[in-house]
Amino acid sequence: MKRLTPLASWLAGAGMMLVISASQAGTASEAIAQAEVDLAAAQQARAVWRLLDPATGGSAVPLSKLLKTAKAKLEANEESEAIRIAQRISWAAHAGIAQSEAQKTAGPVYF
Repeated sequence: MKRLTPLASWLAGAGMMLVISASQAGTASEAIAQAEVDLAAAQQARAVWRLLDPATGGSAVPLSKLLKTAKAKLEANEESEAIRIAQRISWAAHAGIAQSEAQKTAGPVYF
């Protein structure tokens, strides 16, 4: 079983953040549409995380609830907040999928 070193994990995460932030540049509706696609992929991989976010009262909520919050922010003309939430959803969806892939063969190790 191959394990990533902490540095390799950090570099992979940082790279993922750069890709996501570059792909999310645009309007709030585009960011929300991308978040919907990313969330659907995470749901298909059975790798949906819960996130803490001040927009939902600071409690851990499923990504689907955060998506509803982002849409509500867009309707309230708070585009920057809608984009921020959508980017967090996309990041968490990608990170959940990466975690799921990395841990497919995880199991106990006996010495």
